[in-house]
Amino acid sequence: MHENPPALLLTLSGAGSALETLIKLGILILIALIIYYLFQIGNKQVDDKKKLRYGIPQLKLTFFVLLGIGVLWWILNNQDLLIPIIVPFVVAGVLAYAFNPLVKKLMTLKLSRTLSTAIIFIGIILAVVGFSLVFFPMIVKEVNSLVSMLPDLSQNWYEKFMAWYEKSIGTNPNMPTTFEGVLEYLNIEVEAITDWLFRSSGTLFSKIGSFASSLVHLVTIPVIMFYFMKDGDKIAKGAKKMVLPRWRSWVFPLSEKIDGVLGGFIRGQLLVAFFIGVLSSIALLILGVEYWLILGMLAGIGDLIPYIGPFLGAVPAVFIALTTDPWKALWVIAAFLIIQQLEGNLISPKIVGHSVGLHPALIIFVLLVGGALWGLVGLLVAVPLAGVIKVLLEAILDWFKKHYPSIFEAS
Repeated sequence: MHENPPALLLTLSGAGSALETLIKLGILILIALIIYYLFQIGNKQVDDKKKLRYGIPQLKLTFFVLLGIGVLWWILNNQDLLIPIIVPFVVAGVLAYAFNPLVKKLMTLKLSRTLSTAIIFIGIILAVVGFSLVFFPMIVKEVNSLVSMLPDLSQNWYEKFMAWYEKSIGTNPNMPTTFEGVLEYLNIEVEAITDWLFRSSGTLFSKIGSFASSLVHLVTIPVIMFYFMKDGDKIAKGAKKMVLPRWRSWVFPLSEKIDGVLGGFIRGQLLVAFFIGVLSSIALLILGVEYWLILGMLAGIGDLIPYIGPFLGAVPAVFIALTTDPWKALWVIAAFLIIQQLEGNLISPKIVGHSVGLHPALIIFVLLVGGALWGLVGLLVAVPLAGVIKVLLEAILDWFKKHYPSIFEAS
């Protein structure tokens, strides 16, 4: 009997997919062989000291590098499945990592790690409860009021801007008489922009709300954080035991460098963001800006993103002030400029320093890449991740300098 057409198509599709996989595998093997023979041909043309040797150690290194790339590729392709599982552990790990110095400080008072962790955890719970009792009703009220008033505020600001344009710029004969003319000339649709903004904001708030309202996350994050803090030393010792003895001479110093980069940045950035949030809230309260508490919190959260974060955090406050009084908006801009000067010249150098060691242009680049790949989460993790990659690349370069010094010798 002949197979029916659907089954035959499925069989052919499966065979084609398997053949395509075999072809790709064959191409990779062919490329590896070509590289290997190029090594051999090149070695015949140089002295013994300058020959590139590729034995078992180099083969192991290549294997682990390719394995790491493959794992990273798999994670990127399955991030929708992995992120909900990984997020609680990442958040708990970051918080435990940030509070680990306090645990060690209490342990110097001859307290056990479990008792030190319990004291800090109780302090965190009391602080969160106290903050919630004092400010949570105000935050909920401000958020509800802001969400309900946002369309009217946007319309009010747009109308004021259009009136200012017609009086100031529209009188110029070389410019369109109305702002709508500018938008038409630039082929920009206001309704499409506002729809996108509200849709993006709604998606963002729905994601944040679903995460915050998830009872599983709210329970598991503190529990995981407590165990990370309590068993931090055991986890570190267990990880050290997994490292082969002959690798410890370079793995341990490398891990200390990574710890210095991550620890300095994460703890410092969280503390700086807290100070910026408090200072911004106080400044907005003194200036009489509505929604001062939630706007100050947004400024603090925005400060977690280097360079562009302070600007993003200040925009909502300036926008709210601008809808009520343009002069007040100028005072808000001045207040944020003063706060940023304090951060750049006093707070950040004392707390964060130059722990990451990246050039500002490179930081902006990695922020753009992180934002394009993972959105808001990418902006938050891009800089510390780039710092870790920098440390790893420096270690790889040092390894090559040690084992193949001839490559770096001047010809």
